[in-house]
Amino acid sequence: MKTYTGILDRVDFAERLTAQVVEPCADPRVHGYAVQADLGHSIDLLEFSWLALVGELPSAEARAALTRALIWLAPLHVGEGPTHVAVLGRVAGAPDEVLAGLVTVALGQHIASEQRSLAPWLAWLDDPNPSFDIPELAIEPSPTPEQVQAHAALAADSLRWFGPSRELPATPVLRRVAAGYALLHRLGLRDPLVVQALVTCARLPVALAEAARTRAGAVLSYATRVPNYRYVEEDESWTSSTPE
Repeated sequence: MKTYTGILDRVDFAERLTAQVVEPCADPRVHGYAVQADLGHSIDLLEFSWLALVGELPSAEARAALTRALIWLAPLHVGEGPTHVAVLGRVAGAPDEVLAGLVTVALGQHIASEQRSLAPWLAWLDDPNPSFDIPELAIEPSPTPEQVQAHAALAADSLRWFGPSRELPATPVLRRVAAGYALLHRLGLRDPLVVQALVTCARLPVALAEAARTRAGAVLSYATRVPNYRYVEEDESWTSSTPE
């Protein structure tokens, strides 16, 4: 048998994997902090997530801003893609471990789409030139009194968190999702993968909670005929469905 030397055989690869975040030891360390001896009784999950992704513990201001951002970004109703995937997968009888993976993939696509659509707003935040109006896509068209009050509180808090040069505008009232991403932007979280991780952590429990309250296999509870439709026979070999 003849043996050939391939391209990969000519390259000197590393002999070990390099741990960048978690140090594998009896009490694993995350960026140098021991999980059991230190982190487990001194910080919460939000601070731990920030530590893992950013590499250091957040300040009190960063923690407060991150909390507001992720709570505002968390809810996705059943008519939105990732939560719809969760419910439909549950109805179809997908195993729990598969369902979680499906929803995570759907969230990734949804979050990436949001980031692309909000690019003009995030660019405005980088250069809030008074000669340019806030992009309309970031503005709440018909805010309720509760939304007006919530936005006023957010603007006031952002002044305290980020200072007068980086506070969020007091007017107009921002859309909830646009405001959430603006807070992440002000926190300096620009890496799309870091943003993906944080927003997924906020939304995954909500989407899966909707699925957990849906009975597996409950096909008749799924709104299949929305919109309503009927089958139309066009010829002997083809059928199609059209809305009624």
